[in-house]
Amino acid sequence: MRFPKPNTSLVIDDDVQAEAKRVENANPSDFKIRVKQLRKVYMTGKGPCNRGNPFLAVENISFGLSAGECFALLGVNGAGKSTTFKSLTSEVQPTSGSIEINGVNILKNFSAVRKFIGYCPQTNPIFDEMSVEEHLYYYGRIKGIPQSSIKELVEEAITELDLQTHRTKPAGTLSGGNKRKLSVAMAIVGRPPIILLDEPSAGMDPEARRFMWSVVAKIASNKTSAVILTTHSMEEAEALSTKMGIMVKGGIFKCFGSAQHIRNKFGQGYIIEVKIKQPTKEDIDQITSEFIDSTS
Repeated sequence: MRFPKPNTSLVIDDDVQAEAKRVENANPSDFKIRVKQLRKVYMTGKGPCNRGNPFLAVENISFGLSAGECFALLGVNGAGKSTTFKSLTSEVQPTSGSIEINGVNILKNFSAVRKFIGYCPQTNPIFDEMSVEEHLYYYGRIKGIPQSSIKELVEEAITELDLQTHRTKPAGTLSGGNKRKLSVAMAIVGRPPIILLDEPSAGMDPEARRFMWSVVAKIASNKTSAVILTTHSMEEAEALSTKMGIMVKGGIFKCFGSAQHIRNKFGQGYIIEVKIKQPTKEDIDQITSEFIDSTS
């Protein structure tokens, strides 16, 4: 199968190039997650032998994460965020490049890597008839958590995501926000060293979203896990990430670095916050009276 060659005419930001060089020169064991020159091309349509036309989803992205870091993949729909996640979980096979998790190449030995990963996909992976607690025990066993530890770790995840009052409820009866909490709880149960969160606060109201942010921030700050999350929201990326990469259509990083660095380098314009004094009843009555007089 013939794939399009990498586009060598692209103008790549110097921070993106610096990260690619850092990853290139490091050993896989230096990072919890090491992604080097990841590229994914899909074949679409009804071409010869059902191969169709090539569609470039991700174009040569590189980044490395250590424990305690939270990396935000920021971009619009179709920028390549979900394809990157699917590559990290071996759901799709990259066209080229390499991915190492805990120093192990996932393309060569994913069975060894899978026990290191906690994954919350965009679509909640729940069973409607199973309770919240049953889900966590079920996924805990899939992850190979020892019987002697599983109860403690399930209780920890339930407390972490504030699901105590819902623990015996069938998951299908939960609100959208609580289903999302359950999906994140299933990802973090067992304290995996690698946590992948695909739009973890999607569909949540502002209060629940803030709570989810506090949970993710706490996970990243424990210095034992590296977290990658995707989001459409710059506010969410700024609140959670130690570094971020903004992806654009064509699957490339437009910029890379901390939120403050990106804001200083690319930010334009100003944000003006105006606070006004709460008017008294007398002020309102006076304004109302003046308005009535002027219109009569």
